[in-house]
Parts: sequence; structure tokens; C-alpha cells
Amino acid sequence: MPSYTFCCQNCGDFTLFFTSMTGKKDRAACPDCLEESSRVFFPPNLFSYSNELRTRMERGMEPRKMKREELGPKQKKRNKSVSRPWQVGN
Repeated sequence: MPSYTFCCQNCGDFTLFFTSMTGKKDRAACPDCLEESSRVFFPPNLFSYSNELRTRMERGMEPRKMKREELGPKQKKRNKSVSRPWQVGN
């Protein structure tokens, strides 16, 4: 059962439970004062997921290791004998 949190300017935050996730749920009437309230968005609750699922999601954010063959043709090296008068030691 999905739950959504809304913020009433008079009464503060309140949570409503709905039987389905269909339809617009960006505004709702406050159960105490019946004033129209806007929805409060929170980040996902990752701590409630299983450890295996959380680990898989976090691994998806890590850079993927690639093999040399996947990188494409080898790049030419730059000539190191270029004079740079603005650097010390040249």
C-alpha cells in the first residue's frame, strides 16, 4: 500500500495511504483542517531494501573496469622534446 507525505501550512506534515499508485498525488486535503496541501518528496528508503539489492545498486554506481581491447586504437604519444620556456628547467 503506497503512502505519501503532504505538508499542510496550518497543521504540518501528514501521511496518507492509498490503495493504488495510479492518478495524480501531488495535492491532498489535510485531514484536520481540510486545507489543500502539497506533497513532500523524500529520497528513497535504501535501508529498507535487502543487503543484496542495496549492494547491487551501489555497485551500479562504480566505474566499470575495461580491458585494453575495449578502449579502441592506441593513441600516439606526444613529443616530449617540445620547448616550454615558461617552465623551469627547460
